[in-house]
Amino acid sequence: MRPKGKFRMKILPIFVLILGIISGIVFFVYIRAQADLPTIEEIRNFAPPASTKILDCHGEIVAEFYYQRRTPVLLSDVPRYLKDALIVVEDKRFYSHRGIDFIRIFGALFYNIRSFRLRAQGASTITQQLARTMFLSYEKSLSRKFREILLALELEKNYTKDEILELYLNLVYFGNGFYGVEAASRGYFNKSVKELTLAQCALLAALPKAPNFYSPYSNPDAALKRRNLFLKMLYKHRRITKEELDNALKEPLGVVPKKGPRNLAPYFVEEIRRYLVNKYGEDFVYSSGATVHSTLDLTIQKVANQVVDSIINQIEVNYQLPHRKEQFDILVKRDSTLKPSYLQGALVAIDPNTGFIKAMVGGRDFTHSQFNRVTQAKRQAGSAFKPFVYAVALENGFTPASLGEDLPISISIPGVGVYAPENFDRTYLGNITLRRALALSRNVVAVRLITDVSPEAVVQCAHSLGIKSPLKPYYSLALGSSEVSLLEMTQAFCGFANGGAKVTPIYFTKIVDANGKILEEHRPTVEGVLDKKISYLLTNMLKSVINEGTGAIIRRLGFYYPAAGKTGTTDDFTDAWFIGYTPDLTCGVWVGYDEKKTIFHNATGGAIAAPIWAAFMNGIAQHLSGADFPEPEGIVHLEICTFTGKLKNPHCPKTRDEVFITGTEPHEVCSFHRPGIFSPPSDEERYFGDF
Repeated sequence: MRPKGKFRMKILPIFVLILGIISGIVFFVYIRAQADLPTIEEIRNFAPPASTKILDCHGEIVAEFYYQRRTPVLLSDVPRYLKDALIVVEDKRFYSHRGIDFIRIFGALFYNIRSFRLRAQGASTITQQLARTMFLSYEKSLSRKFREILLALELEKNYTKDEILELYLNLVYFGNGFYGVEAASRGYFNKSVKELTLAQCALLAALPKAPNFYSPYSNPDAALKRRNLFLKMLYKHRRITKEELDNALKEPLGVVPKKGPRNLAPYFVEEIRRYLVNKYGEDFVYSSGATVHSTLDLTIQKVANQVVDSIINQIEVNYQLPHRKEQFDILVKRDSTLKPSYLQGALVAIDPNTGFIKAMVGGRDFTHSQFNRVTQAKRQAGSAFKPFVYAVALENGFTPASLGEDLPISISIPGVGVYAPENFDRTYLGNITLRRALALSRNVVAVRLITDVSPEAVVQCAHSLGIKSPLKPYYSLALGSSEVSLLEMTQAFCGFANGGAKVTPIYFTKIVDANGKILEEHRPTVEGVLDKKISYLLTNMLKSVINEGTGAIIRRLGFYYPAAGKTGTTDDFTDAWFIGYTPDLTCGVWVGYDEKKTIFHNATGGAIAAPIWAAFMNGIAQHLSGADFPEPEGIVHLEICTFTGKLKNPHCPKTRDEVFITGTEPHEVCSFHRPGIFSPPSDEERYFGDF
C-alpha cells in the first residue's frame, strides 16, 4: 500500500471519531434544547400578556394595570404601510422562508467576516424574533440561539405567516414602556394604529430594532434618519409611490409630548384593583387584557379633583393653618415614610337612581397616602345624621309644621348620668317648627325627637338606607355620635333623593375578558325602604337647609338648581360635613385631619364643606337636569304661620307654603297674631329674620 493510502487509513478513524463527537454534542445540545422548549400546547395556546383597562362610563381610559403595557389588535387593523415597512427592512423573504432565512444567514456571515466584526449584522427572521420574545431570554449565547432556531421552526408549523406577524406586532417592544403596536401608536401619537399615516407607520416599524437608541424622545435625530430609511426602502421595493415618499419625508416625527399615564381617579381605581386581585388574582389583573367598564365619569371626576384641591388650599392660606400641603411636599422628598399631617378632604358623587359612583376623591394626594377617606375613614357625622331622626319622626305622624321645643334639656340615664346637650350657639329659640329646627340644625330639638321616636327606630332607619357601621342606640345618636364613612352617608342620602329607595354603590357595570366574554355584570339594585311621601317631605325640609339655613352659602356661591342637603360639624370642630343632592346626583363632602384634631375655631360644615359641594355642583351643572324633585300623590299644600305652624290668618306677619301628607295637615288657624294687639317679635322671629 502506498504511503498516501496508509495516511488516509490512519486519519479516517480520527475523522470519524471527531464527527461522532460533534454529532454527539449536537445531539446532546438538541435534546437539552428540546427539553427547555415549550410544549406544542403551550405554543398553540400562547396569548400575549395584555393590560387590563378601566374605562369610564363614556369609554375613556381611566387607568391600566399591566406587567407590560399592551393592547392586542388584529392584523387587519394594522395599516399596510407598517407591515410592508417591517418586512422589506427586517425580513423581506418572510412569506417564503420557513422560519430560518439561510440566504440571509450566509450573507450576514460573509459580511461579518469581511468587516472583521462577528456581530456587525444579524440574521434573525421575524419568526426568530417572535420566538425569542415569546419564550426565551435575551442572553447572547449559542445555546439560546439554537433554541431560538428550533422554536422558530415549531412556530412555523403551528401558525400561519399572518398569525406570526400579528403575534409579533402585538408582542414586540417599541420603547418608552409600550409593548405592542397599538400601545405604541397611542403612546407616541395618541391615536389607534389603524389611524396612522405613512410616516408614522415607518417610525413605528423602525423602533423594535433598538427602541432605546432610536427613541423619538431621547434621540430624535437618529429616529428621524431611521424612519426615513424605512420610507426609502418602501419606495425601493415599490410599496409606495415617489409622491408618497416625498410627502412622508417632509413630515416631522409628530410624536405627542412624553408623559406618564395620569390616573385622575386613583382612589376609585384602587378600590377596583383590590376587588379584582381578591376575586381573580394578580395574573388576571396585570396580564389578562380584560376590560372593566366602570361607572366613573371622567368629566365629573376632573371637576371633583380641582375643587377639593383648590378650596382646601385656599382654606389653608386664609386661616394660616400649620402643616400645609405645600410644606409637606418638601418634607416627604427627604423622608418618604412621613404620613401627611395637612388638612384632608374627600368627596364622592353617586347617581341616586342607580347607585353608580360618578366621582371619588379619597384624599388630596394619592402619592402621599393611599388611605381612602371616602370608604375607609370612620368619623362622627355630627348634625349630618339628623335627617334620619327627622325621617322617623315624619313616619310617626310629625309634620314639617309640628312644633319642637328648643329649650334646655336634661335626660337622666340610669347607670350613666345626666345627658344635657346644647345648641351650637348656646342659645335657645323656644317653640319652633321642625322645618326651621332642621334648617338651623338645632341640637336639642333633634334630641327631643329621638326621645319621642326611640334611638332604636333611628338605627333601623339608617341601616335600612345603607349605613353598615354599628350605630349605638343612644340619645346622642341624634347628633351623629356614632362613626360612619362618607360613602355610607352619601349612599343613605340617595334614598332621600330618589323617593325612598336604598341603592347599592356600584363601581363598574361589567368585566369583559380579552375574548369578549362577560365575566361579571352589575345592575342597579333598588329597594324601597321609605315611603315616597315621607321622603318627599324630608327632602322638602332639607331644601330649607340650602335655601335659608346652615347651608345657605351654597346659594350665595351661585348654585341655584333645586337641591337639598345637610351640614354636619362635630365637637371641637374636628370634622366638617355636607351631604347634598339633586334629583340627578348625590354628593358627600368631608373635611378634616386624619388625626382627630380641631381644624380651626368655627370650622363648620357650612363654612368649609358646603363651599366645596357648591363649587363641584356649579362645575358640573351642565350635566344636571335642573329639575325639581317630583311630588308624589297624597301631598297637600297649605299656607301656614311660620311662628305657630298653624294655618295662617290675615294678620300673621310671616307665612309660607308648607307641605303635608294628606290627613296630617293642620286645621286650626293661628290665634297668636290678632288685629289691634301689638306682638313684639319673638327671639325666634329675630333669629330667623326673613326665613
